[in-house]
Amino acid sequence: MKVLFYWVLYPLIRPLYLVSVIVNTLVLGIIVIFISLFDSRGTVVHYIGRFWSLLNICLSGTRVTLSGAEKIDRHRSYIVMSNHQSLFDVWALIGKLPLQIRWIVKKEIRKIPVFGYALERMGHIYIDRADRNDSYAGLNEAARRVKGGTSVIIFPEGTRSKDGRLLRFRPGGAVIALRSGVSILPVTVNGGRFVLRKGTLDLLPGKMEIIIGDEIDPAAFGENDRDALMEKVKSAIEKNLDLSYGEIP
Repeated sequence: MKVLFYWVLYPLIRPLYLVSVIVNTLVLGIIVIFISLFDSRGTVVHYIGRFWSLLNICLSGTRVTLSGAEKIDRHRSYIVMSNHQSLFDVWALIGKLPLQIRWIVKKEIRKIPVFGYALERMGHIYIDRADRNDSYAGLNEAARRVKGGTSVIIFPEGTRSKDGRLLRFRPGGAVIALRSGVSILPVTVNGGRFVLRKGTLDLLPGKMEIIIGDEIDPAAFGENDRDALMEKVKSAIEKNLDLSYGEIP
């Protein structure tokens, strides 16, 4: 019966879901742009982003659980670093982490009508990874934000992993941590690659889990220890990685 649902029935309603995502993104994006005129800190529009994320997860039929939430101090800021398997990872983290979150976003997203500008108005940080000066400025801005009490999320792999195995970690997150002195919160997301595989729109309802690891204090590392710091982060994320979690029959 599960096979019939996943591979025959659900593909028939998938186009309706994709249309609903486009419509609610457009509507909520316009609302965010308007409210941001009166919300200079981005506190209110963050909750609209959280609602948008949870709405689209719910409509897809996907279930997301959070483990280790007790390790998060809601009154502190963190540099959250997570593995990346699917576009659904973004919704899962925004929707479930009890933090005021801003993202490091690749500049190409800025070109998406309404959505790209709404992200900017929410306070997310665009960087051009091909432009070293722009990337440097973006990292400095992220360090300033976390010092000011806002958490920042980074996918250190820089792209989604097709098979779920961790790719090479880029050092940008270590730069932010060392410049700001703010602790790193390693987070593992399992199951996203079965819900929405990289490079496709073949969405399937499934289950995902977010596991919070122990925070890592960058104070134990020096400016020349970026690789060692990122290796420790990678090990912490890999520790909770489950490549078979959420596998669909």
